[in-house]
Amino acid sequence: MTAPRIVIIANNIDEVGGAQRVVHVVGEGLARRGYEVELVGVAPVEPRHEFIADPSYVRHVLMSAPWPAPSPQHEAARARLRAEAVDRLGAVLGTGRPGVIVTAQLWAMEHVAEVPHDEWAVIGQYHSSYAAARQGRDWARAMELYRDVDAFTLLTPEDARRFRQDGLNNTSWLPNPLALWPEAPVAGSARQVTYVGRLSSEKGVRFLLDAWAHVAKAWPDWSLRLVGSGPDEKALRKQAAALESAHGDLRIAFEAPVTDVLGVYADAGIVVLPSLTEGLPLVLAEAMACGLPCIAANCSPGVALLAEDGAAARLAPRGNATALADAIASLMADPQGRSELGQRARRAMEPYRLDAVLDRWERLLAAVLR
Repeated sequence: MTAPRIVIIANNIDEVGGAQRVVHVVGEGLARRGYEVELVGVAPVEPRHEFIADPSYVRHVLMSAPWPAPSPQHEAARARLRAEAVDRLGAVLGTGRPGVIVTAQLWAMEHVAEVPHDEWAVIGQYHSSYAAARQGRDWARAMELYRDVDAFTLLTPEDARRFRQDGLNNTSWLPNPLALWPEAPVAGSARQVTYVGRLSSEKGVRFLLDAWAHVAKAWPDWSLRLVGSGPDEKALRKQAAALESAHGDLRIAFEAPVTDVLGVYADAGIVVLPSLTEGLPLVLAEAMACGLPCIAANCSPGVALLAEDGAAARLAPRGNATALADAIASLMADPQGRSELGQRARRAMEPYRLDAVLDRWERLLAAVLR
């Protein structure tokens, strides 16, 4: 029997981001298992990041230009690009046999909703938490867009349960797969506290800087490394400079995003994720898979799930620099504790290895195609 055609649609497929990495990893994994896979990005992003050098899937981008910011002078361009995207998506779906559409994000699903797709099964995804959806527009959008899809997947059983309580009876949970699994744990012996991720307000890096200022003087052989970029970079650099002006040299380094994240983890001693909101954070999962001791703000069911409620990674209250400082200091002071925590972290990530998650994908695909 011929494996079904799968079209995975995301807001974009070219940006350096967790959702983008997931769709490429899942798409490549399913293609290597024999599925006919196409990845579709609604809008282009420049510069384009190449996730997989020689992919086994086909890729499409629907819009001919980046999506403009909302403003009166961009209304005509936005209407033209939206119509163009809907037209091209209709052509993608209309060429070849129908199968399964996977919408990785809500905006992508909005475009699918405008295109005839009655012969297709649809799996909708939401890559953040229920709580995050409730804080903004996403809850109402998800309730409308995903009410009639064949399956609506969340990242944790708790998030699926909460949406089910609100009336979506098609919910289930499906974790994101790890994009990497080193054959052996990285050393984790470097005296470096490391953050990897976007420099934006929801990531809580400002609390990590404040926490570091509390502990840096007592640990002069340790440093703080922030790897990433984003809209808050200028403000965070200014905050770091002000803290160093007040406290002296705090050994804080800002670095651009890298393609070799494994190399970053190899130079880390402790990885910290101070986010205010997350879904099932890949950065935390990857660092734990590397056998690194990790500290995360307890900001979502996904963080608690990965951390096994504190057994596999330390948890600290979100938005609390003092508690974060205490957690960092306690690990810096305890080499044996760091080693044991890293070992538990790696064991806890076994269910998130790519093959295990792809097995779950195949069961889901079979279920929606019945």
